[in-house]
Amino acid sequence: MMKFIKVFAILFFTLSVSYAQEPAKQMPDFSFVTTTGETFKKSDLNKAHNTLIVFFDATCSHCQKAGTFFNSHLKDLKPYNVLFITMDEDKAIQLFMKDYAPLIPTDKNVKILRDTAYYFVPNFLPKRFPAIYVYNKKQELELYTSDEKELDAVLNKLKALK
Repeated sequence: MMKFIKVFAILFFTLSVSYAQEPAKQMPDFSFVTTTGETFKKSDLNKAHNTLIVFFDATCSHCQKAGTFFNSHLKDLKPYNVLFITMDEDKAIQLFMKDYAPLIPTDKNVKILRDTAYYFVPNFLPKRFPAIYVYNKKQELELYTSDEKELDAVLNKLKALK
């Protein structure tokens, strides 16, 4: 029992410290799984493009608003690497995309990725859903937000980086 309490205390402390931190200034290395089961790594990004990462949960109403927003601004996202990353199962992802972002799965520059190894949270340090990151071509963090009210600012930041 004491061992369980120690493990829980360490886990709680680690998580609370990580949530208090700001996202890293440099994009962390990563490896996620595409919806077709292939591996997608940081090295697969087009280095000539800036990158938008949207970390979402299919049941989150704020994420649903962000999905709808980016779906309606898909033409504005053409010149960027766009990654929608989730820890959800395939069925939840499909329903989310169908209901809130139906154009996103068909766009060639957008990757929908699953975090099956639970890597995203301890390495990208999101505060809540949706966690939205804008990285420049050097893969340096330009903007981080978890506020769906700042979606226009996200697009403006991407456009300013051209």
